[in-house]
Amino acid sequence: MFYSPKNEIELKNVLLNAPENTFFIAGGTDLIIHLKKNNITEYSIVDLTKISDWKNISEDEEYIYIGSVVTMTELCESELIKNKLTALYNAAYNLGSEQIRNKATIGGNIANASQSADTMLTMFSYGADIKIYNPENGFRIVPIYDVVIGREKTSLTKNEVICEIIIKKKNRISAFRKVGSRIAVTISKISCAMDLEMSEDVILNASVYLGAVGVKPVEAKLIEEEILNKRLNDIDITKIQELAFREIELAIPTRSSKYYKRIAIEGLVEDLLGDLK
Repeated sequence: MFYSPKNEIELKNVLLNAPENTFFIAGGTDLIIHLKKNNITEYSIVDLTKISDWKNISEDEEYIYIGSVVTMTELCESELIKNKLTALYNAAYNLGSEQIRNKATIGGNIANASQSADTMLTMFSYGADIKIYNPENGFRIVPIYDVVIGREKTSLTKNEVICEIIIKKKNRISAFRKVGSRIAVTISKISCAMDLEMSEDVILNASVYLGAVGVKPVEAKLIEEEILNKRLNDIDITKIQELAFREIELAIPTRSSKYYKRIAIEGLVEDLLGDLK
C-alpha cells in the first residue's frame, strides 16, 4: 500500500491504521537499499512530502525552524540557511549528486541515522531539537542527541515521525568539511562540523563533532576545551590536528582505518579552521 497524506489529520489516520512493515519516506533515497539489505518484500509506504506545513524554513527572534521534508536543494537555496547556518549549508551543498540533493530531505537524513550522514552531523554541532509527531500523543520535542542513538538506530517508536528541526539562534560562525571515498558522489569517510559562539573575535562556546568515526557523531571535547576563550587567529592548527587524531583514537581504538583518518583529519582541520576565519 502507498499513502500520501496532505496534512497532519490525514497522517494521523494513516499512522493509527498502518500495518506492519510500514516505511516513511521523505525523499526515499535510501529505501530500496534498506529493503534489499533486509530482504523485505511486503511493505507499505507513507510519503510525507505532501504535508505542506513540514516544507517550510522560518525564524523568529529566538529560533530557526526547518521542516523535516525540506530537501537539500531547498536548504542550499535558502538565504537564511546560507547566512546563519553555514555548516548546514555546506553539508547540504556537498551531499551526493544534484539528483540526490533534489530528493533527499533533512528529516530523512536524521531518521536514517547513518554514521556518515552529513547534515545530521551539523545538527549535533548546533545542538538541535527535533520535533516528533506521534498519532496518539501528539507532538514532543527531543534533543537530537537522544533521537539518534546508534548506527541506523533512533529512539523513534513505531509510527513516530520527525516533523521539524529547531535550532536556537546565537552569534555564531559554523563550518563543515568532509573527506570522502567517491569523486562524483562523495560518502564521508571522515567529517567534522564546528559551531562557535562568538563575542567580537573571542570564542565563548564551542561545539565540535566528528562524523564517520563511530556509530553516531562523536563530540570532540578535547578540541572544544583547547579553543575555548581564544581568538580564531590564536588557535594552533598543529595542536588541533593532534587533538583531532586523539579523538579518533579514543573513538575507534582498534580499527586500522584510524591511520588513514589521521592523514585525512590533518587537511580537514586546516581547511575547516580556514573557513571560519
